[in-house]
Amino acid sequence: MVDFDVSKIILVLVFLGLLVCAQVILKRRKLFGVVLGKTVSWPLKVASTLPLSKFASATVVECADISFLVVSGKNGSSTVIELPKKMQVPASDDMQVGLDSQ
Repeated sequence: MVDFDVSKIILVLVFLGLLVCAQVILKRRKLFGVVLGKTVSWPLKVASTLPLSKFASATVVECADISFLVVSGKNGSSTVIELPKKMQVPASDDMQVGLDSQ
């Protein structure tokens, strides 16, 4: 017959109760933070993802005004490269676009 140790069962139940309490507290804190407007929102978004192979992909991630290229594979470490900022050239009336004829 299996010997049950009541103290171990009580210890596991107390631990699970603490985890549930921590989850409830964090959810309430997040809820009140949204209502009060105190949450920090990171302007982090995935601009595009391109599968390179079966096990590798390239992702462009934008954070504020900075873009990063993240190349990740299944078995290797990821590589992060900062991309140059986008240059905006103002439109001018002096500029003409056309084909050179020879």
